[in-house]
Formats: sequence, C-alpha cells, structure tokens
Amino acid sequence: MPYLPKQKRKSWMPKKDEKQTRQYDNSSFYQSKQWRMTRNYYIKRNPLCEQCLRDNKTTGGQCVDHIKQVIKGGAKFDESNLQTLCNSCHAKKSGQEAMEYRKGIKPYKRK
Repeated sequence: MPYLPKQKRKSWMPKKDEKQTRQYDNSSFYQSKQWRMTRNYYIKRNPLCEQCLRDNKTTGGQCVDHIKQVIKGGAKFDESNLQTLCNSCHAKKSGQEAMEYRKGIKPYKRK
C-alpha cells in the first residue's frame, strides 16, 4: 500500500521549541468526568454567551470558561467562577489573557 513520506522541515522554517507548546498542561483536568459533567450542567442552565448578553447581543454559547484562571487561584467547579461564552468571545478572552501573561499586565476583569 502506498504512503506519503514524512514532510521534511524546510531550511527557512524556524525550529520548534518544545517549551513553547502551551503555558500550562491542563488537558487531564478538562478531560475529567467531573469537569465534563459540570460543563454540561452549566451550559444547559446558561445557554447564551454571557459576554454577548452584557453587550446586548443574543448568541448561543459553546464554551464554559473560568472567569479567573484556575492556575491563578480560580475555583475549578464553583459556578461563580464559570461563564458561558461563544467561540468568538472565548477566543478574545483567551488571547487577551495570553497577551497579559506574556507582558505581565493585570489579569482579565469581568465587565
């Protein structure tokens, strides 16, 4: 059976630094049964994006996000630290948190 050969790294492409993959490895937490049950329960109770609602828009939520990051002391399963976000709002918030992490700026504040 024919197969495709492995791609070789082009000489002009920078080498990947193994330390640059993620800020924190939290995949085991997000794959846990307790988190998946908490997420499903919360998203059923709050089906709309909470950030969009604050901006007077109506958008369905796809992600359950921690308001205060767990790594920074936020409660993992406390509903007061969770919010439902659409993919767009979640990407904005995560990007802002990543930028603040890199620059050492103050953490994200809920409007």
